[in-house]
Amino acid sequence: MDGTAQAKVRRRNRNACDPCRARKVKCEYDGPVCRSCVALQIDCTKKRPRKKRGPLNRYVETERQAETASMAPSPASPSTCGLDQLGPAEVIDILIDDWFERIHSVAPILHRASFLRRLAAGDATRDREFFSLVVSICAATVASLKRKSSTYCGTVTVERCLELAERNDANRPKNGLTLEFCQTKYNFSIALGSERGLDDPYSSLLMAEALAGVKSLIYHQLDQMDFVKQQLLKRLYWLIFAAECTAGIHGRPYLGMLSPHDYVEALKPLEITDEELDPLNEAQLDSWHGDRTTYIPGLNHLTNVFMLWYKCHQEAWHSPERLQEYMSLVNSALDYLPPELRWRGGLSRPPQSNFGTDVQTVNLYITQIHVRSSLLHQMDHLARERGASATSAEITTEQNRVVDDMLAIVYQMPEDTLEANGHSLIPKLRDIGLTLLHEDADPANALVNLDRLLKKLDRLDYRPEGQFGQTSPASV
Repeated sequence: MDGTAQAKVRRRNRNACDPCRARKVKCEYDGPVCRSCVALQIDCTKKRPRKKRGPLNRYVETERQAETASMAPSPASPSTCGLDQLGPAEVIDILIDDWFERIHSVAPILHRASFLRRLAAGDATRDREFFSLVVSICAATVASLKRKSSTYCGTVTVERCLELAERNDANRPKNGLTLEFCQTKYNFSIALGSERGLDDPYSSLLMAEALAGVKSLIYHQLDQMDFVKQQLLKRLYWLIFAAECTAGIHGRPYLGMLSPHDYVEALKPLEITDEELDPLNEAQLDSWHGDRTTYIPGLNHLTNVFMLWYKCHQEAWHSPERLQEYMSLVNSALDYLPPELRWRGGLSRPPQSNFGTDVQTVNLYITQIHVRSSLLHQMDHLARERGASATSAEITTEQNRVVDDMLAIVYQMPEDTLEANGHSLIPKLRDIGLTLLHEDADPANALVNLDRLLKKLDRLDYRPEGQFGQTSPASV
C-alpha cells in the first residue's frame, strides 16, 4: 500500500470521550479535556461501556437487562414531573394567574415574583415539592373559582391534581420538612374541603399535616430561615388557625393550632407588600397589584376576630353576661380597619381599594357575622335553659340584625368578589341562614329573607354537572 492509501486509512480512537463517540466525530486532546468538549462547554467523560464485537453470552445479557430495568425512571422520578400531565400550558398559566389575581389576597402564602421565576426556570420539572406546590395551587383555584374555571379547565380537576401529586410522590418531604410541603398540604386540604364538604376525612388529615408541619418549622427552623420564608410561614400559620376556628364554629373538632406558650405577637406577619418582602428580586414581570398593596392588615384583623372566638371557647364555662362581653368585643373588632377594607354599604369603594381588598372586605365582615351568629346561638341556648324569655327575645332581635347584615353584603358586593372567597363562604352563609328557621323568628320576614338567601346561594353554590359532592342550596 502506497503512502497516499495509508494516509486515507482512518483508525478508530479507542480513547475517544463519550460525547465524541455519540456524535461520531474526531476526538483530539490538548490536555485532560478534548477540544470538542471545550468548545461546546460540556463534560468530557468516559463512562459509557465500550461495545465488543460478537454476540453476548446469555449470562451477560441477563445481567445487563436487570441493570437497565433497575435504572429505569420510576413514576416518582423528576423526569415525569412535567406540568403537561395536568393540562395544556396555557390553561396552567390561566389558573396560576387567577390565583394571584383573585385568591392571593385572602391566602397570601406565596411571593409572586419568586414563584413565577422558579416556574419559568423549569423547577416544576426538577423539584418534586415545587411541582406539588404548583399543582396544589391549580387545585385550590379550580375549587374556589368553580364557575370561572369550568369554562376553560375541563380536564383540570381537584381529583386529577391530587392524583398527580400522589403519583409523583411530590407531596412528601424528601430532605426534611419544608415550607413548600406545608403550603401544598394546606392548599389541597382547602380544595378537597370545597369539593367534598366539611366532613371529608382526607381534607382534615391534610390540614392536620399542614398544622403539624408549620408548628415544627416555627419551633425548630424559623430562626434559620431567610426573611421571605419567615414571613410566608407566619402567614400560613394564621391561615391554618383561621381554618381550624372556622371548623370549630361549624361544630367540627378544633385540632389546636395555638399552644399556651405561643408568643402570639411575635408570630404576627409584618404588614408589607411583595416589593417590601423581597426588594432585591430582579424578576422582570408585569406590574401586579400585590407589589404595592399589602394584604396582611386584612389577615391580621381576621386573626383578631377568630382570636376572640378562640379565647371565648377556652373558658371552662360561660354565662350570658360573659358571652355578651365577647359579643361586644366581636362587634367592635373591625372598627379600626384601614379605609380600603371598611364596609361602606352601597357607597363607592375608596380610591386605594382594588379587587383584592374588596375580596378581603367580604371575608372579614362575613366572618365577623358568622362569629356573632355563633355567640348568639350559645346565648340563646343558655337563656332558654334559665327560662329568661325577655333575654331570648332580645337575642332574636339581634339574630335578625345578623341576617340583615349578611344579606346586605352578599347582595351589594359584586358576585365575583364573593366567588373569590372560595367555596368556604357557602357553609358560613348557610350556617348564618339557619337563624331564619328559629321558632321565634317573625314568619313573614323570615320567609322573605330565606327566599333572598336561597336565590343568592343558587348563584354562588355553583357545581359543574356530575361533580362529586353536588348539593342543592335548598339544604339550608
